Order: sequence, then C-alpha cells, then structure tokens
Amino acid sequence: MFAAAVSDRPQEASDLVPFWMFPIPGGAKIERHVPNYPLSRDGERLEALKRSLAVYRMVFGQNRQEDLVAYLLNYLSPADIEQVTKELRIDLEPPGLVDTASRIHG
Repeated sequence: MFAAAVSDRPQEASDLVPFWMFPIPGGAKIERHVPNYPLSRDGERLEALKRSLAVYRMVFGQNRQEDLVAYLLNYLSPADIEQVTKELRIDLEPPGLVDTASRIHG
C-alpha cells in the first residue's frame, strides 16, 4: 500500500508534504461546533479560550510559559494579540509546499 502511494506521487513531491493538512475534494473534514445557549457564558469563554490559545502558541518553547501567557493576556487587548501573533509568526513550511499541494490535488 505504501509503495503504491510512493509510486503514484509526483516526482517533485517530498516526504515532508503533510497531506492531512489539505482538504480532499469530496472528502471528510472536521468541524467544531460550540453550542451557545441563551443566558450562557460559553460564548465569552470560547473567545477567551481562543485568545489564550493564540498566546500559548506564541510563547511555546519559551521559559516560564505560564507566566508569559498570563502577562500577555493581562496587558494586551484582543486586537493587539492578533497583531503580535501575525508579526511574530514563524513559518516552518517546507519550501514549495503550496506548489506541491496544487499539483497533487490539482
């Protein structure tokens, strides 16, 4: 099975291509649904969770992550967090990932 997959892939494709990251036409995909009931605080909690997740991803690998997350959540507004996340993002994609994906899923 694996040998067949390797022989069917384009010559220029590498083993670094994460095929699970790209939607397959007509294939399944995971969707998150968070119920927001009337008079519930879940909507507010969801936004707080999303903000803290973005900040956590930003400080991943740093010393004293919990302290840094708490500091950033205390002193940055949601708009500031979004801006800082964009500015400090490190792109770890292998070169040519988009080109390879378009050739594969064409």
